[in-house]
Amino acid sequence: MNSRLLLLIAIACLAACSLLSTPSGTVKKFIAAAEQGDAEAMTKLFSQKAVQRFGLEKIRSNNQQFADNASAAIKASGKFHMENVKETTTATGRRVSFLYRSEKGDQSLPLIFDLSKEGGAWKIDNIGGNSSDDEDASASPTMSPTASPIIKIPDSIEPPPPTAPGHANSQSNATSNRPPISGGVLNGKAISLPKPPYPPVARAAKAAGTVVVQVTVDENGNVTAARAVSGHPLLQAAATAAARAAKFNPTKLSGQPVKVTGVITYQFTAE
Repeated sequence: MNSRLLLLIAIACLAACSLLSTPSGTVKKFIAAAEQGDAEAMTKLFSQKAVQRFGLEKIRSNNQQFADNASAAIKASGKFHMENVKETTTATGRRVSFLYRSEKGDQSLPLIFDLSKEGGAWKIDNIGGNSSDDEDASASPTMSPTASPIIKIPDSIEPPPPTAPGHANSQSNATSNRPPISGGVLNGKAISLPKPPYPPVARAAKAAGTVVVQVTVDENGNVTAARAVSGHPLLQAAATAAARAAKFNPTKLSGQPVKVTGVITYQFTAE
């Protein structure tokens, strides 16, 4: 009788542990550890996939920076909370997105965590800081604070192959329906490039450096999508908002306006 009771208790405990091991639960542990300044506990929540990709020391170093920034932000704006937590399925596991907002409501940072199942527990593969409402938000996760990739984009735009005479209309339709072409670094091509404000929470944390924002520009020269792909997490939201307000001259190929993808870089200097 006792053995049966112990077995039932063990099964119940295993079930409870399984329920507690959720993607959102792992993210909450990460945020709690960051607020306590425990970079080691944060690092233990990363997957072996992340370690192989970024390196353990890089993850540990960036987690310490994340924890330091969280501490500075809390001192400047009060305690932060996770709001609008959403879980979605990805090709490799689950994605948890939320808004990390101060209780004063004066500062907020959108964060995205990609996780996969490892040894029966959900582990972090990558962390991003862009809004999930942007175009291409379901693509590869943006990088922060675990990596700062070098994005290689061609500086030149290759013209389309020649079209046979008498097919002007077909060419026009094909051009308008084609995917965006790569335009490289777009800073020098903008006719209006607003400067992003320096967020107070970032200033308090002395956050600085370059933020790279990937954008899609439509046929009229308007930015239709923007997402930060590298840079300090506390600076990405401001840079992304500034990028959305940029304006460009239309890009044309064979006389036809086309969409363009490229990057805008912003430099933040701590004062």
